[in-house]
Amino acid sequence: MDTNQAEIEISVIKKIMEDSRRIAVVNGKHYIMWGLLVSIALLANYIMVLKNIHENYQGFMWFILMIGGAIAGAIMEKIENKKREARTFAGKLLSTLWFASGISMFMFGFLGTITKAYDPLFICPIIFTTLGVSYFTSGAIQQTRWFQYISFGWWLGAAFLFIYPGIHTFLVAAIMLLSLQTVPGLILYKRWKNEMVN
Repeated sequence: MDTNQAEIEISVIKKIMEDSRRIAVVNGKHYIMWGLLVSIALLANYIMVLKNIHENYQGFMWFILMIGGAIAGAIMEKIENKKREARTFAGKLLSTLWFASGISMFMFGFLGTITKAYDPLFICPIIFTTLGVSYFTSGAIQQTRWFQYISFGWWLGAAFLFIYPGIHTFLVAAIMLLSLQTVPGLILYKRWKNEMVN
């Protein structure tokens, strides 16, 4: 490798790192929206299970809420993209990561249930394992170590739900969503607001 090629590659790496630092303070709105929406769905599902409401109604409730959330998320993303001066490479990586994670979670939640590939009680720990990967990678892209550490909470919670599945899975999962998704989203939103003021 000649000196010019090495310098070009170093400059590309520096640009990616600069891009990452610039988007380190994301607005957190997607985390807040999904955290609240899925927590509400989990609590509703918990109540439905306690009241012996048929599984078809539970599935329909999830389908409506998740499709609604996906549409709302897409609209939010479109509005945010219009406000941004330019999309960074790191920003594109983050969007790609979370889009791929979302598709995977939809498949685990719906296709896995429809095909009876596993007991529905294991949907939460499977999805939380995926979230652990997404948070860890997202934190690395944003160079935000505390965000990476959240992934260990997802993995520990997933392990607990794999080992101790039961009727209270939905309640535990709702608490996890509020603490590991909504709260970090609120922290990101506060940092973003402070950054906008400064």
